[in-house]
Amino acid sequence: MKTAARSTARYRWGVLCRVLLAVPGGYGVTALACALLAHALVALGAMDRAPAVLLASLLGFVLYTGVVLWAFHVQRLRRVAAVLLGTGALLGAALWVVQGGV
Repeated sequence: MKTAARSTARYRWGVLCRVLLAVPGGYGVTALACALLAHALVALGAMDRAPAVLLASLLGFVLYTGVVLWAFHVQRLRRVAAVLLGTGALLGAALWVVQGGV
């Protein structure tokens, strides 16, 4: 009986951790990616600011959905955390460079 209760509790904690990683982590990665895309489109001269922000925002809905689905698809919770953290760090650094931080 105790083994089933431990298994259920472990499963529930795993789901809670995935939700906590997927929702704010996915939002953070998506926000950084959208900001980077909008800045890059404007910097390359491909678009004006407003259409670039609109395009990046619309693509952000697709990206966020994909990140959340991916977070629940991967078996290892540590991999989800590592990939979200690494991707966020890379996108943040790239955004800093595109904004003229160097």
